[in-house]
Amino acid sequence: MTLLFRIWHRGVLPALLLLAGSAAAQSIEVRPLGADPGRARYAPTAASRADQRRTTALSLPFFDDFTTPLEGAPRADLWMQAGGTLVSNRFAINPPTRGAVTFDGLKADGTGYTNFPPNGGSPYSATDTLTSLPIDLAGASAADQIFLSFAWQEGSLIGAPASSTSSSNVSFDLQFKASNGRWLSPTGWPKRPAGSNRRTLPFRQVVLPIEAAYLHGTFQFRFIATGRSAYAADTWSVDYVRLENGRGPNTATGALADTVTADVATSAGIDTLYHAGLSNPLRHYTAMPVWQYNAAAPGSELNPELGIKAQNLNPPPPPLPTQWLGTVRDLGTGINLGTWGNTTTNLTTLPVRVTNLVGDATQVPIPLTPEAKRLRYTLVLSSQETDARTLPNDTIFRDVTLSNYYAYDDGTPESAINFPALAVGQPGFFAYRFVANQADQVQALRLYPVFTADLATRSVIIGVWADDNGHPANTALATKSFAINYPLPAGSQYVELAFDTPVPVTGTFYVGYGQPSQGRILEYGLDRNTRIPPQTLWKSVYGTWSEITSADVVAGALMMQPVMNNNVLSATTPPVRDAAAFRLYPNPSRGSVSIEGPAFARATVLDALGRTAWEQPAAQAGQRQLDLGALPNGVYIVRLALPDGSVATRRLVISQ
Repeated sequence: MTLLFRIWHRGVLPALLLLAGSAAAQSIEVRPLGADPGRARYAPTAASRADQRRTTALSLPFFDDFTTPLEGAPRADLWMQAGGTLVSNRFAINPPTRGAVTFDGLKADGTGYTNFPPNGGSPYSATDTLTSLPIDLAGASAADQIFLSFAWQEGSLIGAPASSTSSSNVSFDLQFKASNGRWLSPTGWPKRPAGSNRRTLPFRQVVLPIEAAYLHGTFQFRFIATGRSAYAADTWSVDYVRLENGRGPNTATGALADTVTADVATSAGIDTLYHAGLSNPLRHYTAMPVWQYNAAAPGSELNPELGIKAQNLNPPPPPLPTQWLGTVRDLGTGINLGTWGNTTTNLTTLPVRVTNLVGDATQVPIPLTPEAKRLRYTLVLSSQETDARTLPNDTIFRDVTLSNYYAYDDGTPESAINFPALAVGQPGFFAYRFVANQADQVQALRLYPVFTADLATRSVIIGVWADDNGHPANTALATKSFAINYPLPAGSQYVELAFDTPVPVTGTFYVGYGQPSQGRILEYGLDRNTRIPPQTLWKSVYGTWSEITSADVVAGALMMQPVMNNNVLSATTPPVRDAAAFRLYPNPSRGSVSIEGPAFARATVLDALGRTAWEQPAAQAGQRQLDLGALPNGVYIVRLALPDGSVATRRLVISQ
């Protein structure tokens, strides 16, 4: 058997691992995202763009460290609502402060700028653009000493941009709008990829003067990325943008007076395994069934090393004593459960600037009640800063779901992975290892399919396996085949595929999916901000199981989540709970709906024919506010999955 693992890069697929065997081959590919459907909810509307055209020019100072929004389009009060960039804490590596804006080559709705070619090639063109709103610099002069500064990163979590050649332009440009309306690049721009060995480079600060040609009443500046336009491959990020006056050079040294800032901020995770902020409060999973959590030994499912990297942007020396506080709150009840960190730490400054702040999640016991829970772990720096603009970056949080499913992923993809079908014979499978703290049943499996240009129906097989001396057994406890069709229901990114009969499991078990032989390849989301423990992910090729290690596939967590039922169900139809305990309001609704009543695990909306019209995203599971603005007018059924496996339903009318 020859098993070839590949990572997609620069239009080719260089081999990472080759195992000797027969002539038959199967490739597992990790590729840049060709689509990210979850991003569509952030896309600016025509109305928001029209509102901006009526906005008067801004005045100085101009500042954005991209701390807000938590994820989505750049702020409408600072930036034009067009261009496709994404503000998040998921792609940039060690940004100066929490959050950065990423130019990833996908449009605002999560699709590529051009179709995904079947041969893996791609045209090169301008992709994402970030443009400031007009800024009034009329009447200013060189004596006002107006400077623009920002930090920028070549590449991102998913890798470095491709090399730029005469036939494949890959670049990142900064442009200023002159008084005659022309856009001009300052000296030294655009930038071409220069990463050593195709590695993502650290953030670099740029400080540029605004010259006389740009001192007019509708000045703007913009960043433009150019590269492959069919997928998120050639990436760049920007953080900490400041355009202010009075920033002239020191008369003695010639250096700018404020290339450093009176600011301390939260940034990335406490080690290289985490890029997206506060590390995972759970020890093994990112989500798990509440009853499985309750059945574990006290504290054994919580992470004893929970924390964040803090950045000290103040000028040196000395290190800055800073108090920080870590707390836990139950979002369902609003009750503060306790403190997992509370100390004063000396934050280092140049040349390092980064200090790890580490607490212990096991210090706060989670109540062992049967209700589903959404817990918010928060870390706050007591920075004593006086500039209100920098205060938001002192706080960071991460939510944990205890509901009715297991997850290793955080609910958002940064890459895609596929398992192509074998030419003949048995299907190939991916499978995750789970450990049940008490006997349970696997009811369904959630998958995150990624459709690109080829929108044909895909076939997939889901399965459950018992443990056989540390790996999945050769014979599955149960399998079932499905067809996944495009498009997915409105508002849904995961598809939930249910077994005909829930599958009983005890102790260690495995759940996964596979491609039938001679089937169409279908890519699935890969969360690159999470690393799974050893001996967790397995592959089966021609009936033989072997572990997938970090040497085989780029690190990350496959987005597949088994749904459990706590041994409540004995058939595919869950028991129905009395719906009178729940109320939807307003009803009729214009699209925003609140749910009043007991805790629930997840909400699904069915149309008049019983088809899934909307499903609550995994990252919002159990939240009581539903955004159904994408659904057309009509009568719907809101189906609430409860922690014990039962369901409650309520009728809803949408009339917009």
